[in-house]
Amino acid sequence: MPVKVAFMQLSSCWGCHQSLVNAHLGLLQVLPALDIVYWPAVVDFKHDSLVARQDGEIVVGFIEGMIRTKQDLENTKLIRQKSQMIIAFGTCACYGSVPGMANQWTINEVQSRKFMEVESATTRRIPDQHVPGFEDKVVNVDDVIDVDIFISGCPPKTEAIVGAVVTLLSRTAQPMSDTAFCNDCTIRSDCLLNKGVVCYGPITSNGCSLKCTSKGDPCVGCMGPSKNVANEAQKLLEISRGLSGASQGDKKNLFEFLALFFNLPLMAGFDLRIDPLRQLKKKGRLLTPLPDLPSTTAEIAQNAASFLANNPDFLEISNVCQTCPRIRGNGTMTKVKRDYEGIPNLTDCLIEQGYLCAGPVTKAGCGGLCIRVNAPCTGCYGQTEWVTDQGARYYEAIKQSFNVDLSKEDFLAQVKDPIGTFNKFTLASNRGFNRGEL
Repeated sequence: MPVKVAFMQLSSCWGCHQSLVNAHLGLLQVLPALDIVYWPAVVDFKHDSLVARQDGEIVVGFIEGMIRTKQDLENTKLIRQKSQMIIAFGTCACYGSVPGMANQWTINEVQSRKFMEVESATTRRIPDQHVPGFEDKVVNVDDVIDVDIFISGCPPKTEAIVGAVVTLLSRTAQPMSDTAFCNDCTIRSDCLLNKGVVCYGPITSNGCSLKCTSKGDPCVGCMGPSKNVANEAQKLLEISRGLSGASQGDKKNLFEFLALFFNLPLMAGFDLRIDPLRQLKKKGRLLTPLPDLPSTTAEIAQNAASFLANNPDFLEISNVCQTCPRIRGNGTMTKVKRDYEGIPNLTDCLIEQGYLCAGPVTKAGCGGLCIRVNAPCTGCYGQTEWVTDQGARYYEAIKQSFNVDLSKEDFLAQVKDPIGTFNKFTLASNRGFNRGEL
């Protein structure tokens, strides 16, 4: 049976939908599996038809754009109410994107500039008829509703969008057997937990044919959670409450456990709400897709995810530089150049030629498209560390990994527009800035 999906467009340029439509024949592999019940940019479904649908009737709701108007806010809540899963689709929906830079000013200042002062204005008045009211700030979608999946990019690459949809449609639920792996463990009498070895057998579903413990190795949770826990779960729970001394290897094992246990497609080109390194730093809890976990299992997973969220140093998220073909070491930044100052060569690192490139603090996923056409990265794929400020990390990132012969003071003095340069796409998601703390 086709999966019911809906596309909600908030304030945006429609570029993300265009990127999807650009798949052309590539859509043939996903369209037969989808029942599109609302997509005003493409199909003539009326807004009333979405309002009339039952809550949760739509399986997947896509949101493009940021919340700038009162109508955007209402529609964001509406699509969340009608959908079982929400995908933030594009950088506007993930981070607020370029329009989020308007948060530097009050709504009165923004409206005055837009409608009264700008050189191209003709009526010199703020429209008040047949237009939705404005929110005081550009509001991040994730601050209003729970978003399940984030596909960033301005716009996202066509193949990334199609790949994400295919991955989601092909995912299967974990089995959740009645009994835990411990009940079938061949070394239960010589339990690894008694030796202080972290083993997830007490909370993992039975039915595994590999049986890592037969080789003396711990269970890593790849069969997913069981409906009931084994008696040994209490020992595992106590270990999970004392993770402060965990080594780098232990942290990687914890992350492997969470990825396998919750069946996370970590290499699928999108980010999940249940990614322990993302939402826990923001909301302080592990949001799982499995509402009926045993309480002991839920606490163990929460403890592991909370620890990783506060100690993410073991895992470096890939950045744009790691997909860049340019060569480092052939120059040194001694002066910050504006885009119009000279023409950079096509082979050497743009930063070491003096140009500001956001590649070191921008999450990989675009394939370095801008850099390959001799334009610096401007950061549209978002942060390389969850819920952090791209701009605050920039100087340290380039000073550490590139030839830069400038003090921080000299460097910043030469940057004419720090926010527009370093937070061009992510300012609306910078909570410190939006609360006036910076």
